This record gives sequence, C-alpha cells and structure tokens, in this order.
Amino acid sequence: MRPRATTLLACGTALAASIAALPAVAQSVPPDSAKTNEAGTLSTQAPPGIRPPRSQARPAEAMPGGNPGPAGLPQNIRWTEDWSKKPDADAPLLERIKHIPIAGDDVYLTLGGEARVYYTRWHHSSLGLKANDDNDPVQSRLRLLADLHVGPNLRAYLELGDNREFGEQFATPPNRNKLDVYQAFVDVTVPLGDAGKITFRPGRFEMPLGNGKLAGVREGLNMRFTYQGVRATYILPGKVSVDLFAVRPVQIYPGTFDDGPNHAQAFHGVYISAPNRIAGFGTDLYWYEFKRDRATLTAGTGRDDRNNWGARLWKRGPRWDLDLEATHQSGTFIDKDIDAYGVMFEGGYTFGQAPMKPRLGLRLNYFSGDKDAGDGKMGTFVPAAARLPLISEAAFFSFSNLMDIYPSITVKPTPSITVMAGPDFLWRARKADGVYIGPSGSSFAPYASSRSIGTDLNLEASWQATDRLAFRLWETYFAASDSFQAHGGKNGNYFGLMANYRF
Repeated sequence: MRPRATTLLACGTALAASIAALPAVAQSVPPDSAKTNEAGTLSTQAPPGIRPPRSQARPAEAMPGGNPGPAGLPQNIRWTEDWSKKPDADAPLLERIKHIPIAGDDVYLTLGGEARVYYTRWHHSSLGLKANDDNDPVQSRLRLLADLHVGPNLRAYLELGDNREFGEQFATPPNRNKLDVYQAFVDVTVPLGDAGKITFRPGRFEMPLGNGKLAGVREGLNMRFTYQGVRATYILPGKVSVDLFAVRPVQIYPGTFDDGPNHAQAFHGVYISAPNRIAGFGTDLYWYEFKRDRATLTAGTGRDDRNNWGARLWKRGPRWDLDLEATHQSGTFIDKDIDAYGVMFEGGYTFGQAPMKPRLGLRLNYFSGDKDAGDGKMGTFVPAAARLPLISEAAFFSFSNLMDIYPSITVKPTPSITVMAGPDFLWRARKADGVYIGPSGSSFAPYASSRSIGTDLNLEASWQATDRLAFRLWETYFAASDSFQAHGGKNGNYFGLMANYRF
C-alpha cells in the first residue's frame, strides 16, 4: 500500500470512529411527482425530460453544493438527503436505519447505501480513432454510507465504495476501484444570525458546480469525480450563496484503500449563485482555475493552467425551462496563451395538461477550437470535469472544438416513466482543429473538408419503479458524415441498461 494511502486510510478510520459523536446536509432535483426521484445533479439543473416542480424555487440552504432534496427520499447526491424526521416505531427496517436517535431529536445517525449494475455495449467506442474499440463490460457499483448529525451545525459523513468491471474487452480505469473510502468529510456550520451561515467542509467529497455540465459527477462510470481538500459555503437564505474551494482530484487506483489526491492536478475557485435575481431568473457567476501537469490536445502534450470565467442565467418552471451559460478560458497551454470559450443553451416547453405531458426541448452548444496552430495561441476549449452525457450517454465526444444542435421530445406515459428521443447534429467549431473523442484529449488530425462530424440518434427511457429502485435505458447510433469517414471516422453505436437501488 502506498504511504499516502496509509495516511488516508488512517484518516478514514478516525472519521469512522468519531462518527459516534458528530452531523448532516442534502440536495437534488425532484421531478413532477413528490414520490418519484428522477433527480438532476443539482437543485438548479434538470436534464432534458426531467421537469422540476414549482416547489423547487426554494430559498438557498446552508449546505455546500446546493439545496436539500425532498424529505424522506433517496437522492442522486447522497449527502443532500433529508432524514431529519424520526420514523414510526413500526416502520420497516430500511426506514428506521435512516434516522437512528443517539441523543434526543437533534443527534441521529443515518445509514444507507447503493447497489448498481450497468450493462454497456459500444460498437466503435472511439469511432475509429483506435483499433479494436468494441467493448461490452458490466459495471457493478456498491456503496455503504453513514451520516451523523449533531444538532443543526455539525455533521460527519463517511461513504465506502466498491467498484468492479466484468466481461470487458479493454479496461476502463474509473470502473475499477476495490473497497476504498469514497467520501469522508465533516461539515461545521457557523451561524451568523441575520447575516446567514457559513459551512466549512474539509475532506473528500463529490463537488458538482452549477448545472453540473462543466464540473459534474461522471455518473456514466462506476467512479464519479471526487476531490480532496476544503470547501466553504456562505449562504444568506433566499439571497445568495458563495462557494469557495481548494481541492485536488482523487487519483483512482484499482486496489483496496489505495486512492489519494492527484498531486499533478489542482482545482480552486469561487462560485456565486443568486436565485430569482433578474426577472425571476437565477444568476450564477464564477471563476475557477484547473491546473494539470500533463494534458493532451491536437497541438501537443504538456502543462495546462486554465482559468474559467463564467456566468449563467436559469429558470425552471412548470412549463418553461431555460438555462444559458457562457464561459471564457485564459491561461497557458505549454508555451501558448489560452483564448477559448464555450456557450451552452438548453430550454424547453412542457404541455402539462396534454396526455403524457410532452416537452419540446432544444439544446445548443458551442465549444471553441484552435483556428491556427502556428499563431502562438490556444483556442481549444477544455472543461474541468465535464458531464459528457451532455452530448449523449455514449460519451463519444468531448467538449473541445465542438458545436451541436439537439431538438428533442420527451413524454411521460405514466408519472414514473420518462422517454426522450431526438437527433443531435454535430460539427467541428474550427476546421484547423481535430475531432476530440472522449475525455482523454485524443483527437483525429485536422482536415480541411466539411465541418460536419455526423449525427447522434438518441433514445433514453427511465422507469422509477419505486422510491428506491430505478431502471434506465439508452440507445445512441452515431451516423458519421462523409467528410468524417473520409478522414478515418466510423459509425458507432452505444446501448446501455442500468438498474439502480438506493436505500
């Protein structure tokens, strides 16, 4: 075992031991029905087809990361759950372990976990960039968590994880991580009276920001993005929340209790969010810097220090939902100055009174590419921790040198079933830059013919069978354009089937 892993294990063990005297937090997006749990990543974000209710326009809460989820329901981000209500004495065991009194009503322990099986099948996962790129692994994700609340201002959270991959043609590293400390942190909240609250969170944790598109959780693989460091959140309820963070991504190793901070990367910044500030729109402003000792782009491989300056307007209602975000990147890549940007729009209209509540959606994205490899500047946009299903669950493409238009239709045959379908038309932003495949930075070489890359034909269906059990299905067929095929690209196909149980 590595020395840093030994240190981390000791810290995790100490936290587990101290969990007999420590507190809690929560978050996620409930959909149409209070009894379903088609949760988005954040309280201000809803993926296409997930329609937040009116009650989502709630005041900000003193919790790093966003608002708590609805009481008494498992959530996508587990530390956003609210189990403060004591269950009845004759409630089932799985309900009673969610609130185990220790001292009065304010000191209680929550136990829980997750079991997920995810079958995926790719045909040409790299669309021809690499040979022998078919793959059909089965992912298994197991989680056990303990969440101790000591009054309203103290909390300790510990989550263990075990992640396996079976039947693969080639390994996907984030799918392989035997028993390890997945999350372990303490929240200490300092009340400031009428001036709000500030919460300090040291430890290891998931950290989606904003709508989770540029700094998300990577739900498609067994291991989400997690970070180690410190986060501080100031919130004036109903007015503003300010997040400050200084963390390093967690480096995933396949063994047991061997993960640790990646010292070749650093992530720090500030994220400000104000609900209902401009004509009823939420307003976000942010700056963060992501440093990597080694990054790969068409222009080469080397150090990448990238600042992100961004703003976002968003509104979620029972009919209209709109989300507009723009971000500019500066800094240096190897010896080049970075001048890159991205613009993301997502919106839709829901016919709430019509049968199956159809939603017509539109998504538009533009992520800049490099226009001239010899001008001493780098124009290729690179996200910090992208939610790749922004393009499709297949995650064929990264957010570099890419623009797309995705009209979609979503229907709900029953309150617990959601089906979405539509074509996603994809182009290169600049002909002088390549087509970037997946999150690695690998790309096809630039070519001078058409910018058209091809079209993703997407189908997604979800069934929330119970409050705890959900099933999801994805199918994406990528039809490559003639110009992309002429330069080595291939058609691709992705199929995914997931069963997820949270308790």
